[in-house]
Amino acid sequence: MDDATTVGRHEFPVGIEVSEQVRRVLVAADAAELRDHLLHDVVGWLTTVAPDGRPQTAVISFLWDGDGILFYSRPDTPKIRNIVAHPDVSFHLNCDPYGDHVVIVEGLAGVAPREARSDVHRAYRRKYREPYEHWDMDPKATADEFSVPIRILPERIRSW
Repeated sequence: MDDATTVGRHEFPVGIEVSEQVRRVLVAADAAELRDHLLHDVVGWLTTVAPDGRPQTAVISFLWDGDGILFYSRPDTPKIRNIVAHPDVSFHLNCDPYGDHVVIVEGLAGVAPREARSDVHRAYRRKYREPYEHWDMDPKATADEFSVPIRILPERIRSW
C-alpha cells in the first residue's frame, strides 16, 4: 500500500502501519469469525462526528484488505465533511439478532486519492459483483457516483 492512501490525526496522508495490538486481535486463534465478517460482510455501519459534535451513522459497502477498510463515497457529503473535521471514526458490522457476534473497528479515516476507482479495483469488484446485481447497480455508474475513495486505518478492534 502506498503512503498516499493512509490517514493521520493532523495531516493526511501519513505512512500506514496497522498497530501490533490490532494485528494480534486479527491473528488470534479465536478470531476466525471476526476475519470472516471483515472479509465477507457486504455492508457495515460507519459513525462519524459532525463539526457540532453530533454522531452520524451511515451504511456503507466496504473492502477489508488486511491493512484497513476501503470504501467509496459521493463527493461533498456530510460523511466526508465530518471525516475532514474529525478523522476518528467507528465502524460496526451487522451482528446476529441477539448481539452474540459483534465486530467494532475504531480508527482514523481520510480521503485516499490514489486508490483505484471501485469499478477497476480488482478485489472490490470481485466482492461486489453479486451485491451490485442484487441492487441493480452498474459498476461503472456506481464508481462515477461514489467517486471519492476513503480509507480507515484501524487503531482498535473489538469483537465477541
